[in-house]
Amino acid sequence: MKRLGLRLVRWTGTLWMVAALGACGAAKGVAIDTLVGSLEEGSGALRGYFDWETAGIGAASGVMQLEALYDLRPENEGLALALAKSYMAYTYGWVSDAAEAAEAKADFDGAEYHQQRAYLMYDRAKKIALQTMIHRDEEVKKYLTRSPDEFMEYLRRTYEDPEDDLGPIYWLMMTWSSAINNSSDGSEFADMPYVKMLARRVLELDPAYGDAGALAFMGGLYGSYPEALGGNHPLASCYFERALKLTERRNHIVHVNYAKLYAVAAQDRELFVRLLEEVVEAEDQGDHYRMGNIVARRRAERYLSQVDEFFME
Repeated sequence: MKRLGLRLVRWTGTLWMVAALGACGAAKGVAIDTLVGSLEEGSGALRGYFDWETAGIGAASGVMQLEALYDLRPENEGLALALAKSYMAYTYGWVSDAAEAAEAKADFDGAEYHQQRAYLMYDRAKKIALQTMIHRDEEVKKYLTRSPDEFMEYLRRTYEDPEDDLGPIYWLMMTWSSAINNSSDGSEFADMPYVKMLARRVLELDPAYGDAGALAFMGGLYGSYPEALGGNHPLASCYFERALKLTERRNHIVHVNYAKLYAVAAQDRELFVRLLEEVVEAEDQGDHYRMGNIVARRRAERYLSQVDEFFME
């Protein structure tokens, strides 16, 4: 706790320094750029934290602080991606959780309220991630009006370096797919082929990136629909199994998505229960996975209590 406290003091002190600089734009830029180097270290403290409620308060506060910095320095890629990640973490871990919990209690007004909040936050994160790519190269706007295959050719030409290029395309994939899946009327689903191209490019560069997030996305994409409507359940299972292998089964959000997005659509009750019970019974997997796995466990426990609603006898 002392280590986390020191990080918070440093973070808060830098924010006050930025605010005190007032109209001195160049100095503000230097201060913000210096702070960005510490963002990954600070996010590690949240990932490793042990209390879901306290972490939720911190995550919401972090989003607002990063928004203030981003308003001053939108061209800073590290800052922009940190903000997009923060939106994703807070929305999935707390806002979407509130929507699901309300729906499970038949509080449909509450579920709709939190679902709309989730969509707005995911959409905000998507716009930030897309703007990051535009800052790199404005040509991306042109290719997003062309065919998905042409967009894929553009990604292969422009994003070639696994060390430097994965962040922008990965986080646009994650934020855009989340916005689409949480839109109220499904009208944005027509954009999913472009998201699929982003995921394919991530897989070409490094399938393990982001705790195998692109593999889990592809598994959900092919697994969450009946095969008569374009799903491909054998392929979806392969994607999820590969994600489990690459993460050594330590990232329990993969288990939860495998169960909810694939096992339900495939009506594989045995797999559904086995995956979620593994999450509930698992030991702590260390700092990198702790908070994500706490979030996953909340969902696993909820879904297990609803198992009869998901499967036909």
